[in-house]
Amino acid sequence: MTGNELRIGMISWAHVHAEFRAKAISEIPGARVVAIADDNEIRGREAAERWGVTDFTTDWRELVARDDLDIVMVHSENSRHAEQVIAVAKSGKHVFCEKPIATTLADAQAMADAVRESGVDGTAAFVSRFSKEADRAKTIVDSGVLGDILFTRSIIGLAGIAEIGCPPDMVEWMQDPVLGGGGAWIDEGSHGIDLLRWLVGDIAEISAFTANRAKPGLDGEDVGVASIRFANGALGEITTAWSMAVDIGMRNALEIYGTTGTLIMKATDPFPEVSVYRAEDVEPWRGWTTPHIEPAQAEPHDYSSWPPHVHHYKREVASYLARAAANQRPFGPTLDDGVACLAVIRAGYDSAAKGGVVRITT
Repeated sequence: MTGNELRIGMISWAHVHAEFRAKAISEIPGARVVAIADDNEIRGREAAERWGVTDFTTDWRELVARDDLDIVMVHSENSRHAEQVIAVAKSGKHVFCEKPIATTLADAQAMADAVRESGVDGTAAFVSRFSKEADRAKTIVDSGVLGDILFTRSIIGLAGIAEIGCPPDMVEWMQDPVLGGGGAWIDEGSHGIDLLRWLVGDIAEISAFTANRAKPGLDGEDVGVASIRFANGALGEITTAWSMAVDIGMRNALEIYGTTGTLIMKATDPFPEVSVYRAEDVEPWRGWTTPHIEPAQAEPHDYSSWPPHVHHYKREVASYLARAAANQRPFGPTLDDGVACLAVIRAGYDSAAKGGVVRITT
């Protein structure tokens, strides 16, 4: 921490999540964005003006070379993350990286290694963990009320990158198979896979299919479906899409079936909730309930200006900054989590291309 505040630099506004996180930082005392770098000068200068940041450069290396930053957040195109994250780590600064952390497993591993060797904290931006519904799901699963997990179902997707209002420049690079690394499977699958790993455990095997069903202009998949086997023996399904017809433009639903209970999470619905079926309790607790589980610590931050389906960006940043200020490591999901997630993503693409089951290796 520099002085009494965390000083943050942000590399690139290529991903709209940079805007969400800048907004969150502006609402949290004790942290401030002090420098922005973006090779798209118009886009970057407009962001700097919106958030009252006077220091702007088109060269991210100049930002990394500064000695007055505690944290650098990276929101560039997926394939550019590795070079930038590694440079930040080697400069001795903590680094926060948008997901997926890379497009190749070799790049992802190099990023995690650089963070470890430099002794800094490296965070993967798996924001889906930070919805209140995900918090409740984690508490319920960890309580053991579901028993042994038998199988899971995850459905996560969008109406489309353009359809949910992402800027045209973001749409362009995300639909580029080199810059983005793929389509719906790598983008939405990163959220779904990380949630399943966090809640149920590591994924050992995958068999996947990808298809382009409704986006003829997309050079990649708008639908991806996979069957998985967890390391603990449970089975699962993951469905991802960039072409869903849904009311708020996105869907993140999860079902977990155990020997003594069932959990259903709807994280982005107009009325998000977690429902639990408990098979072994006596009346009146046996059956379906909608538990309201308070966070372990009070949350003083105002979420009234954050719609239910995006409030998790504020919760993510608040948690991250609190842990960073206290040097409580890890500050959030780690780059090792990012490597493990990308290993499943890449194995899924291998399975879709070649057929058959692929074992997950890192």
